[in-house]
Amino acid sequence: MDPSDQSDQTDRTDRTDPTDLRPHRVPPLDLNCDLGEHEAPALTAALCALVTRVNVACGGHAGDDDSMRRVIALATTHGLNLGAHPGQPSNFGRGPVHLSPAELARLVEAQVTRLASLAATPLSHVKLHGSLYHHAEEHPDAAEAFVQLLASRFPGVAAVSLPGRTVEAACRRHGVPFLAEGFLDRAYLDDGSLVPRGTPGAVLDSPELIAARIHQWRKTGHVLSLTGRPIPLPVQTWCVHADTPNALRLVTSSTTPLVG
Repeated sequence: MDPSDQSDQTDRTDRTDPTDLRPHRVPPLDLNCDLGEHEAPALTAALCALVTRVNVACGGHAGDDDSMRRVIALATTHGLNLGAHPGQPSNFGRGPVHLSPAELARLVEAQVTRLASLAATPLSHVKLHGSLYHHAEEHPDAAEAFVQLLASRFPGVAAVSLPGRTVEAACRRHGVPFLAEGFLDRAYLDDGSLVPRGTPGAVLDSPELIAARIHQWRKTGHVLSLTGRPIPLPVQTWCVHADTPNALRLVTSSTTPLVG
């Protein structure tokens, strides 16, 4: 038996013993962060030391060759999964989308290719930014174009998006890897979608609240919506935005186990 297998068996046995009061390992949280979006270089470096994967702005809503190279270097130093974060060029990528599916695919392809050309290691994933992210979830033809692009031009690269929705369904049809994403710093509606930015309470910046959210999610697989309703959130990676106030403290609080 592999020693690590024996250790895992011991851990499982220990957790079932109510008299065992020793602290147990908490599985690491997969954290991703959108970077290269005009944040201070010191913040970029600090976040890269804490997260698991980075989503690099690649010349659309933000980012240039210098910022991409800086994040790539940090990702390499810390052994992070490197991903592209393509977006629309106007309004920081958060305005209405007026692109056909073919135009969306071309926009994404150009930005992902640009980042890939600067990286010494293969890309791990692609996460659309802002309005492109939500547009793909709300328009099946856009999701299809995005996922077909990954399948044909970037095989093996995962799409990152909301769980159980349009992009995930397209990935299943085309055999494209998929990572379901939750948001540390965003509030949810009762239907599991994000509270729109600009709505009071849409952005969460309390480390205590984030610690409680992750603690509840680890125990139940649910988080509370803006109205207090428990909603299931079957995610594999959690996002924190670098421009959210207290971003560093939010990341730290999310990885600090609570008692109980």
